[in-house]
Amino acid sequence: MPIIQGNNANQPANDFTYWGLARFKQGERNITEPHFHDCDEYVFMIEGRMHMRSEGIDYILEPKDVLVTRMGDVHEVVEILEDTTYFWAEGPMRGLKREGHLDPRLPRSPVS
Repeated sequence: MPIIQGNNANQPANDFTYWGLARFKQGERNITEPHFHDCDEYVFMIEGRMHMRSEGIDYILEPKDVLVTRMGDVHEVVEILEDTTYFWAEGPMRGLKREGHLDPRLPRSPVS
């Protein structure tokens, strides 16, 4: 498998602008505030169970689950139900290309 990003990348790619590994302990709540991004975000569950909400729909994520939030979808990590590890990645910036967690009261980017 080729390494496509990082200091040792052997081929160019702009698939993910930001990514990381997150770990949380059972019982933690309100991990993130409701927010959206000017990009798509992908959450790949590795271990544990957690409660996420996206566009007002509640999801219980378990190992091997993937939650995709599209640009402009309001989402949050509500509660960690078991010690949890997940990998998250954000796709290329689109629309207004604002970085970070954006407040749902802000205008959404036009779909592009």
